[in-house]
Amino acid sequence: MNIFQWFLAYGVVYAFFQIMPAFIHGQFAGPVGRSEAFDFLTPLVMIPVALALFFKLRKTAEMEGWRSLPYSRSSAAVFVLGLICYVEGHGLHLSANAIDRLLGDQETTALHQSVYVYDEVISHFIWDGGVLIIAAGLILAGTRVNFPRLSWFQWAFLGGGAACFGFSYAVNAIEGQTLPLTLPGAVLMALICLWVYRKGRRRREYNVAALFFLMSFLLGLALFAYWGIVHPGFPEFSELGWI
Repeated sequence: MNIFQWFLAYGVVYAFFQIMPAFIHGQFAGPVGRSEAFDFLTPLVMIPVALALFFKLRKTAEMEGWRSLPYSRSSAAVFVLGLICYVEGHGLHLSANAIDRLLGDQETTALHQSVYVYDEVISHFIWDGGVLIIAAGLILAGTRVNFPRLSWFQWAFLGGGAACFGFSYAVNAIEGQTLPLTLPGAVLMALICLWVYRKGRRRREYNVAALFFLMSFLLGLALFAYWGIVHPGFPEFSELGWI
């Protein structure tokens, strides 16, 4: 697979495993629900795809003397930190959510309130923080990955992957109520990507990592703006009975 196909795969896999568990119902085995069994696979698929994209970016960048740059090592450190946060947040959410579902009508108990904090607050912020940090690591890894021109096939791969990632990023942030982190995070990442992208365009080149995440976070910001206007207060989809 080329780098454009990996960007598409990254966006599709991220969206699929972030969104699908909400629409899977029923019991799998014993107290374990089907959605939980499916969600258990999320990091087992997502992390290998992210690693494959990261190493593809590094391999391409090394041809341009990337190893001599000071941020060549920092990209790996940032990326690994993002993976750790992603797995930590996802695992915490998966386990706490499964317990919360079994507590039933015990909303007033201290046990339920404690599980709720881990399920709906702490885990989501760590998880979505990991998504942002992984993106930062991929952008750093791709700072020297530039192409003089892009075919419409390459634009389609980047655009499709960015649409999947940006859409899922926004809906996951709204349902997880992490907008205090994800909204300013999207603004900051979009500005960084725009700066990197414009640097490449001054050399008449396209930085594909910056372009992918620029389109992703701009779409996410557009969806945030739409949802905030149509539904003031940014209510969760589950509060409206959508899922």
